[in-house]
Amino acid sequence: MQIEPIINARFKQFRQKNELENIPDGEAFEKFVNYTILSLHQPDAFGADSELLDFVCVGGMADMGIDGLAIKVNGIIIKSKVDIQDIIKRFKRVEVEFIFIQSKYKPNFNKGELNNFVDGVRDFLSEEHHFPMNDALKQQLILKEYILSDDVIIMWDSNPKVSLYYVAMGRWNEAPDLVGIQNQFQKDLKSLNVYECNFFRFVDSAALKEIYDSIQNTFTATIDTRHIMPLTDVEDVTNSCISIVYGAEFIRLISTEDGIIRKSLFNDNVRDFQGTNPVNSEIYATIQDNPEQFIVLNNGITIVCDEFKQNNTKLSISNPQIVNGCQTSHVIYEAYKRGADISRVPVSIKFISTTKEEIVNDIVRGTNRQNIVLEEAFEATKKFHKVLEEFFIAYSPEYQKIYYERRSKQYQHNPTIKQTEKVNLRVLTQYFVGMFLNKPHDSHRHESILLKDYGDEIFQDSHSKLPYFVAAFSFLKLEKFLREQQLPSYVRPYKAHILMMLREGIAGYVPSFYRENTIDTYSQKILDSLKDDCHALIKFKEIVSVFDSSMNAWETELGKSKSGTKDVEAFTEYLLSLTRKQFKAFQAPDTDDIEKLYSGKVVNIIRDKYGNYCGFIGRQPDNLFFHSSYNKNLNFDLLKGKWVTYKIQKNIKTNKNFAVEVTEVK
Repeated sequence: MQIEPIINARFKQFRQKNELENIPDGEAFEKFVNYTILSLHQPDAFGADSELLDFVCVGGMADMGIDGLAIKVNGIIIKSKVDIQDIIKRFKRVEVEFIFIQSKYKPNFNKGELNNFVDGVRDFLSEEHHFPMNDALKQQLILKEYILSDDVIIMWDSNPKVSLYYVAMGRWNEAPDLVGIQNQFQKDLKSLNVYECNFFRFVDSAALKEIYDSIQNTFTATIDTRHIMPLTDVEDVTNSCISIVYGAEFIRLISTEDGIIRKSLFNDNVRDFQGTNPVNSEIYATIQDNPEQFIVLNNGITIVCDEFKQNNTKLSISNPQIVNGCQTSHVIYEAYKRGADISRVPVSIKFISTTKEEIVNDIVRGTNRQNIVLEEAFEATKKFHKVLEEFFIAYSPEYQKIYYERRSKQYQHNPTIKQTEKVNLRVLTQYFVGMFLNKPHDSHRHESILLKDYGDEIFQDSHSKLPYFVAAFSFLKLEKFLREQQLPSYVRPYKAHILMMLREGIAGYVPSFYRENTIDTYSQKILDSLKDDCHALIKFKEIVSVFDSSMNAWETELGKSKSGTKDVEAFTEYLLSLTRKQFKAFQAPDTDDIEKLYSGKVVNIIRDKYGNYCGFIGRQPDNLFFHSSYNKNLNFDLLKGKWVTYKIQKNIKTNKNFAVEVTEVK
């Protein structure tokens, strides 16, 4: 089928970057559309890990006319009950949106196909279901029913929103019969008294191109400003200024023509919108009650861009990123959506034009330090990750091109780098925890939770970098075999388990990450075993065979249920025991904690009853005690809140750990 050249070029680019040339055009197009539209809602949702994209692609037999389905909870696309529970635990509130997509690799919008789509959505959202559903839809239905259970409803801020997209490659011309179906669906949805219709959009080739370019952040916006004042010259900063922009103009920058906020503008922000909290409520109240005072009561916004040009009062901005002011931007947007008059809201905006990576990192840290931001939000800006990024580039040519994308969409402007050659902080955290810490049952959780729970065990400055490269290399190799259907798709939810078993089967117990020579020799053994694709595939197939045997024995011999096994710690231990038995991995585990060098933040400094200094270092599950008698050269003055490195010893009398050799990180 002939598609317009521009969108066809975007489609080809997507297929090449994600190595999808070998699947049928229709299937690849569904993935392209789902990726594009859902990235508009959550820009960082899809990385090298294809599991989430596969989860939301529900098209096929018995798909009820639905090709894509995503459930968002507090802005995050979820794929398990645990995801929902983690979000509730963290935010104590729930905002839900159901996103349904039908995509047709055809040049026209078809009334019959639209009817099938709408009927399928209506059936999915209803209490009773009459249409046959495939397994992918049934998994989503389980999540929908959980969200509508009493345990979750009590956390709702408002009724769940429902958004529909019907995508075809022709030109949308407001066909009356299709608009009639749209209007009838909106009435039917309202009658259920459970959902709110967010929007129902027909997307043609021109609109799809606009959305795709928007998520790549390759767009230029021109806005009207007031009182532009240039800033002083700074090395590696091409241009900079501070200006006043009124709310109505600011909305033109941060939202699409359809009124959807451009989530990709906030890729470099250290935290997403926090919703209704005391600070954001105050911002909203100022917009409502005292809009003219907004500029003196708000810290303003910082925008980094590739380039900006001034023409009288207008600024033309290329590829902007809002690195500070995510909360302010979203509150202004929410006020606009609720009908508030934002034309009288003056916003102070600092524009900085630079393409220097280090400058952007410094701006991100500097402009957010004054706010209350979770420390894990800065994780990827730490020195360890910068060194790790360089290590990947230096080490990968001998094996496979792998890029560690520390910042979201860091390599998006390089067309030679494929999506299948990149790993981000989320992937590296999840699969390192699963593969090397033997915690695959936890590895599916959000990286912020993993960094909190395992922060003392990963990404330590004194760690060897090679195990992290091994985790990325092994993960991408497994993804490749799954993508090429050389391994069974049913192991996809157990990828972290498979990688743990693979490591154990090849090299045995994990030695200390602090013994560089030992852990590097260990890691190299895994790399050498996986370097050749043919040999690597044989090894993976051996592991899958052991996995299959373990899963069957778990049910038949132990009488356990297969349901939910990927989240069960006992199943992890069972897999480990059978893997070690199969591959005779009986080496003594390395438990020499005295050599390990940890890092953490000092949360408190006190004096004991004799007047001696002591303190506590933040650590899970309990803070770690340290005393001046074991750290005689440490200056305790102003140490609270500082980062330190330390080693651990055990008090023989109390059997409790304490910190020694505490050293402030300068």
